[in-house]
Amino acid sequence: MKLRLNPLKSALLLALCLSFSAGVFAQEQSWTVNFKDTDIQEVIKFMADATGRTIIIDPKVRGPVKVISTKPLNSEELYSLFLSVLDVHGYTAVDSGGVVRIVPNRDARSLPVPSESETSTIDDTYVTQVIQLKNISAAKVLPTLRPLVPQHGHIAAYDASNALIITDTRANIVRLNEIIAKIDQAAVIGTDLIQLRYAQATDVVSIITTLEKPDPNRGTTSAPIVVVADKRINGVIISGDDLQRQRIKLLIDRMDRPQAKNSNMRVVYLKYARAEEVSKVLTGMVQNLTQNKPATEGAASTTSTGIQFDVDTNAVLLTADSDTMESLLTVIESLDIRRAQVLVEAIIVEIEENSGKELGIEWMYRDSDYGFGGSARGNNSGGIIGGLAGAALDDSDAGLASLASGIGGITGQVFGIGRLGERTDFLGILKMLQSNSKTNILSTPNLLTTDNHEASISVGQEVPFETGSYTSTGGGASNPSSPFTTVERRDVGVQLTVTPHVNDGDSVVLDIAQEVSSLSNVDSVDGVVTNKRTIETQVLAENGQVVVLGGLIKDDVQSSEQRVPILGSIPILGHAFRSQTSRVVKTNLLVFIRATVVEDAQMMVGATAEKYSAIRDIQIEQRRKSGLLLNSREIPVLPEWIDESVLQQAREKRVQETQKLDQVIDLRSDLESSDTDSSGPNSSTEE
Repeated sequence: MKLRLNPLKSALLLALCLSFSAGVFAQEQSWTVNFKDTDIQEVIKFMADATGRTIIIDPKVRGPVKVISTKPLNSEELYSLFLSVLDVHGYTAVDSGGVVRIVPNRDARSLPVPSESETSTIDDTYVTQVIQLKNISAAKVLPTLRPLVPQHGHIAAYDASNALIITDTRANIVRLNEIIAKIDQAAVIGTDLIQLRYAQATDVVSIITTLEKPDPNRGTTSAPIVVVADKRINGVIISGDDLQRQRIKLLIDRMDRPQAKNSNMRVVYLKYARAEEVSKVLTGMVQNLTQNKPATEGAASTTSTGIQFDVDTNAVLLTADSDTMESLLTVIESLDIRRAQVLVEAIIVEIEENSGKELGIEWMYRDSDYGFGGSARGNNSGGIIGGLAGAALDDSDAGLASLASGIGGITGQVFGIGRLGERTDFLGILKMLQSNSKTNILSTPNLLTTDNHEASISVGQEVPFETGSYTSTGGGASNPSSPFTTVERRDVGVQLTVTPHVNDGDSVVLDIAQEVSSLSNVDSVDGVVTNKRTIETQVLAENGQVVVLGGLIKDDVQSSEQRVPILGSIPILGHAFRSQTSRVVKTNLLVFIRATVVEDAQMMVGATAEKYSAIRDIQIEQRRKSGLLLNSREIPVLPEWIDESVLQQAREKRVQETQKLDQVIDLRSDLESSDTDSSGPNSSTEE
């Protein structure tokens, strides 16, 4: 059918000829559109009437439009043609809440354009879409896709989720999706084994690992290539995608070449083992190899193989042919390993409790006509009775002196009674004593040693012991006799000798020799008396487990009684003719030990810091309680413990934070540069 235009559109008839024809269905309407230098705002008004949309025109939208069409178009096709016309002239339509805005392309990305996860239709409407990448890095693919986005569009990478953010027309976003789908392909992971002929697998892997450093632009889902050395067959195992494996194979092939000059001398610097001990092992191994070979080959090997060591640099010098050299290097690598260390803590506890009781009566009787009598133990109590007797005989000074000496020599409480007369004297004393003494000795010697290495610690004194005496006799006054004595000094104290053997499991075998000796309070005419406790054993303990090596628990009960025959047995009255003593000694001696395997440097620092801090706390407490007579600053105190591992972690953390800050700055610079490129010089001039 034909469309009649109202008078307002009569100006368009010069350039526009609209013919409306009926289609197959009467409900559908079509238009055949032709514009010749028609003002774009008139075209927009016509599209608003034809499509029934509410359209807002930006003041910057102006200019003539030229369209030639010979095919009838329905409403959807007509609106798509309208969007294409706008895009050709640098404008676009932004649909927001049912209202269409006609704005320049450069302003569209800052407007609330709709966001879509998938683009089903293809037109020139501006939308924003987030494309998630699965196999490659968004930052790495961004420079490839940036030229495909027009200047008025926007594309940026978000590394946190490995995604691309694109604001452009639907048609261009569909094209970018097709390109990204072809690029974002998972690499085929494979594994290859390359057996070397000339080079060493460990050396080749070390070089490749150094060259193949992590790429900061690599995506989080992209697995780096893995290169591992197989010492058993002298091969290199490569795991990665096809391109990575081909590149590494080419590099290995170039490195697996024979040496340009045959060198049969090598200097190996050892890290943990001693060069002297390793050279002995290598010499014995070479001798065994020589004996097992035929005579001709053995003679040749003996002349060409030489092993020496340098103590100053802890290095082993090897001279051998290529086959023997490889065998020697393999043995050295197996021997030069970090040996485990063991911290041995011994605990020696000795508790002794001593209690005694004594009760007795001593007396003396004298009569000038009928004689004298008495009952005494023969100790210092006799001095008391003698002093009292002297005082009774008017020898007061001597008697009081003897009395004071007697009382001072008796331990315990002494009570006495007496009657002094001209003819008859009676003196008596009552002695009572109860004593209790306790001794608690704790020794904790500690030792740190390496696996299979004997270590010992000795804490005590060197006590002189007389071993003999001699007297040389001379002749005459000019050469008199000169006696002399020979003395031997022996260690008295705590001695611990330990040899640990660390098993493959979590257990330690300990060869232990423990000795605890001390000087006795008992005097002997033959010399000094010592107390000695010795343990020699081998134990198996778990790592960090406390075990008891041995000990002694002793109860010593002694009692004695002195009495006068017959009289001392009389009930009640017999106590005046007897004296009783009792002594009970309880001794507890136990030795414990704990072996802890120090696996790494961090554990070593922890064990050392614990002991260091404990000693420092004691020194600080002594300084705090120094008192008035001693200046607190005169008491030495260890400096505060500084953990180097903590400082190293802090340094690494600062480096990581600096790297992250640099990445943020680089990303911000890329975004600013992309915004500057997309805006263009002309757009900034127009704005």
